Amino acid sequence: MFVLLALAIVSFVQVVCRYLVGFSFTWMEEITRYSSVFIAFLGAAIGVKYGTHFSMVFVYERLRSHKVRQILMFLVNVICCVVLLVVAWYGWEQAMKLKRFGTLTAVLRIPKYITYLPIPVFSVIMAVRFLMNGGSQFSDFLSGRPFKPHASQDA
Repeated sequence: MFVLLALAIVSFVQVVCRYLVGFSFTWMEEITRYSSVFIAFLGAAIGVKYGTHFSMVFVYERLRSHKVRQILMFLVNVICCVVLLVVAWYGWEQAMKLKRFGTLTAVLRIPKYITYLPIPVFSVIMAVRFLMNGGSQFSDFLSGRPFKPHASQDA
């Protein structure tokens, strides 16, 4: 919340300075860009935790069998986990390439690989959460418990 508030304030100050004074702070643009990436991936990880991402429940609602619903939900969670692990892998590779090259950000002069680290870190967190949700669905399937669309919402 505080990062988002700071991002809004910095963006507002940047716009006011640019259009009223005719001067802009270049470091503010970098901060807002990298903060936006951080917030987007953090928000996505939180969304997976609480099951608040948009989802297509049309197919689930049409299935009469609770067992088929659970199997489908398990498969969706596993596929999401695999896709996010691929994103994490390539995000990590990109960050390590930037570290080897010694690339710095244009204005703030911080190592650029640091700005890429939220991608693999939060992707792994999301993958683990999808795996946990899938494990919960699979456990419910084996024990015969009723279908739960988002296992993490019970917490």
